[in-house]
Amino acid sequence: MLSYEGDMIMQPDVAGFLAEQKSAFAAFCQSNDAAGALEQKTWECSLGNVEVLRWQGQVFEKASAIYCDLEIDTPPVLARTVENPPERMRALVLEINLFPLNPHIPKGYIELRVHSIGKTILAGGTDLFPYTAEDEPVSLFASRVTQVCHEHRQDYEALRKVRADFFRSKFTGEKVGSHAGIYFFSLAEEQFPFYCALAETFFDAYGKIVQQRRQMPVTEDERRHMLTLHGQWAQWILLEDEGTRFGLEKGIPADALLGAILPPLAIF
Repeated sequence: MLSYEGDMIMQPDVAGFLAEQKSAFAAFCQSNDAAGALEQKTWECSLGNVEVLRWQGQVFEKASAIYCDLEIDTPPVLARTVENPPERMRALVLEINLFPLNPHIPKGYIELRVHSIGKTILAGGTDLFPYTAEDEPVSLFASRVTQVCHEHRQDYEALRKVRADFFRSKFTGEKVGSHAGIYFFSLAEEQFPFYCALAETFFDAYGKIVQQRRQMPVTEDERRHMLTLHGQWAQWILLEDEGTRFGLEKGIPADALLGAILPPLAIF
């Protein structure tokens, strides 16, 4: 069980868990891309501390984890989903993006958020971003996420719809990601075991996809299409993602936030 005192997070389980996931990210990159190297950089801003881990190798053109421990105004997207939200809150955020070199491997993504608003709110989600029309990796990922939802009595289809509704371009109507994954804005702290299991499932399922597909041959057209989809992701992040805009407007350094979540190369 998690605990809190006032509006300050007191639960070592949450902070410790997110620290473990940073380590899990580094271990995942090392295991799946042994020729790569890890860089780490921290920023101190008016909101709190920001840390970025970035990996570059022969499997991942760029893989990054950004961790934020912030005191912020309550974001509008959270205020819409909870009753009587306070004006200020503490937020712990870990977002991981893995951009592979081989377009037969989808981009992997998981976001884990903890909000303290007098009670603890868990938020986040995961998905794949395919570069090809191949069904196998998306089906594998959907099956594993469905399984973890079932084991923890969560409604996979309902949480998948939350993601599908949110991650869609208002300009083009196109979906952002495969929508095989899920998203949630306000899970109660009692769902912490599900939250932990989702992170474990992400690394395990995505790792299997990477190992199965890393040696597949790549054409120039496939690589170019991959970079075009990177451009669509960058457009959505910069123009449409409410959380990114909110973070930049409130003072998270752009080189930390955008440097962590944008692709290394893109075609517009």
